[in-house]
Amino acid sequence: MILSNKNGKSLSKSMKSIIFAFLIPLFGISQINPSFDPIPASFNINSSNPIYATHLNYDSIDLTKQIFHLFLPDSTNNYPLVVYIHGGGYIGGTPNNVLNNAGLQNDIKYFLENGFAYASIGYRLIENNGIDTVGVIKCLNDGKRALQYIRYYADDLFIDKDKIALTGGSAGASTSFWLSTRSDMSDDNATDPVLRESTRVCAAVLNGCQATLDLYKWETQVYHDFDGMGTHFTLDSMENLMGFQRGSNFYGGFDSIYQMINDPLLIKYRQDVDPLYHISNDDPPLFLQSTSQAVHPSQDLFHHSFHAREIINAAMSENLSEIKANVPALSLNTTGGESRNDFLIRQLNNCSITSGLEDLHLNQN
Repeated sequence: MILSNKNGKSLSKSMKSIIFAFLIPLFGISQINPSFDPIPASFNINSSNPIYATHLNYDSIDLTKQIFHLFLPDSTNNYPLVVYIHGGGYIGGTPNNVLNNAGLQNDIKYFLENGFAYASIGYRLIENNGIDTVGVIKCLNDGKRALQYIRYYADDLFIDKDKIALTGGSAGASTSFWLSTRSDMSDDNATDPVLRESTRVCAAVLNGCQATLDLYKWETQVYHDFDGMGTHFTLDSMENLMGFQRGSNFYGGFDSIYQMINDPLLIKYRQDVDPLYHISNDDPPLFLQSTSQAVHPSQDLFHHSFHAREIINAAMSENLSEIKANVPALSLNTTGGESRNDFLIRQLNNCSITSGLEDLHLNQN
């Protein structure tokens, strides 16, 4: 275990605990004491003292799911942070991907060697073998709380709370998109101080992202006239692919597609989880990737390039400050050769979030 103060001088865990115990009663400062260890040699990090901590809990509802792993270049500074959110259709997946996935480990190596921290967060999943009475909002709210928790304990985690960006694939991309488009969800009146932290971020990379978590918009917008000949891919067709129970569980339970479309509570639910409903011109820059080559929606319902098309159209309609996209199925590449990781580094270097404000403030220097 390695701990240091901001001047790089080592602190023992017991000494740090004594200091924290002294400060809390005097100043009411809430702190944590995570245990960091050297990053395994298999990660091949070319940094002076790369460290990491795994299975840190950000909430106590489900101690096995509400966790995150944190990787740091060392413990002598507060670093800009890239937060990775795993995919899995909100019914599977794990933040542990980063511990054994070569591609993700290469991402970690790249960010750490360039002076950026990296976190992988987990979240509660939607029940897929029974009845789920809450639905996808619990997954999204877990992502929200994880972000706020990291901000609240930023100093203990060696994080620059004003420089945080998101990345993820599939469901993780959708959560990143949702967090990016929501107005600041900080609650100044919350009794839990974690919930008073800002939820705004500097940028997001979306890989195989769903355009919206309002499934009705998949019929009326994403797959409307999908072949250019007046053919629509309907909710009934989607139900045949996914199964009714999965669709019902997605919104915490409904009895019919008619109810999903017309029930005022479910209309509100669908708006709450719909980034296309919330997107506005003060949202952070986006980098969009979609590798799906599917033609018919049934070939790749969740990752079809038409999802990317709708995100691009919405971002352009709202005059988002910047959107870069690489969507081969649409013959579209506006990245100018910039990689997704370099995009995040550029955005983090030029962005800061002012706590308590909804706007992004770009540094002019």
